[in-house]
Amino acid sequence: MRSLMTIIAVTLTTMAVAVSSATAAPALAAPPRTQAGTLLWEDQFNGYGGPDPSKWGFQTGRWGASSGEQQYYTNSWNNANQFNGTLNITARRETPPDRKRAPYNFTSARVVSMGKQSVSPPVRIEASIKMPSAQGLLPAFWTLGLQPGGEYSWPSQGEIDAVEIPGTNGPSFNLHGPSKWNPNQDVKTGGGMGPVGNGFHTYRIDWLPTSITWFVDGIARYSLTQAQYEAKGGNWKAFSGAWPHYILLNVAVGNNWVGKTLNSTPYPQTMSVDWLRVSRL
Repeated sequence: MRSLMTIIAVTLTTMAVAVSSATAAPALAAPPRTQAGTLLWEDQFNGYGGPDPSKWGFQTGRWGASSGEQQYYTNSWNNANQFNGTLNITARRETPPDRKRAPYNFTSARVVSMGKQSVSPPVRIEASIKMPSAQGLLPAFWTLGLQPGGEYSWPSQGEIDAVEIPGTNGPSFNLHGPSKWNPNQDVKTGGGMGPVGNGFHTYRIDWLPTSITWFVDGIARYSLTQAQYEAKGGNWKAFSGAWPHYILLNVAVGNNWVGKTLNSTPYPQTMSVDWLRVSRL
């Protein structure tokens, strides 16, 4: 068996200086004034081995295949482990458990709080994360709604992307929910900014029943209100607090948005999470 040091070895590419494919999002002039209150739950990732099973589980298999993703998600320490105070989620170019060949010969991990911990507005969700950046990668810190009887009914359950790094672009902030007229129609809206460098950055959302604001390193970068979303034809119910959401941390490889990963893209690629906190607003 390879040593844990080998397992978590990571080859990070230098963040390319690229223009984000999302709408540019300069710092907001007057972000909503919110102050975090009671700490609801957190993880400092100070354990050794797999993620804390009281807080995290795994979704394994070919999640995202319908969107063109190339990875097989496992629950192996090769793909998700705690070491030296961080949670490390690693995408690898290797033979997956289902033995699929290229271009689907990748493994990764999709670490979720489903069935362990959930979040509801008014709430602050934040994490310090070092994100990889390379063609065909999509590391993400996000939530999905626990819609009663529709926990896997996307987009009607609701999705809040606290941050995604699409390929070599900068942070992207997105919301996915259903249309007012069709629960199966995705109404997506969001913003983005230029690359922020390959170190740790604090990504945060302040989620209120009628608005969500996205922050990077304490600076508000994008905000969306219920009225704005509904003006685009979206149904805000999934974000109103009608049902809680759970948190996901994952590294996807290739999809219809970022394109396929290149043969020249080096692997492994790792997303490291230093800490994650959930506080009442």
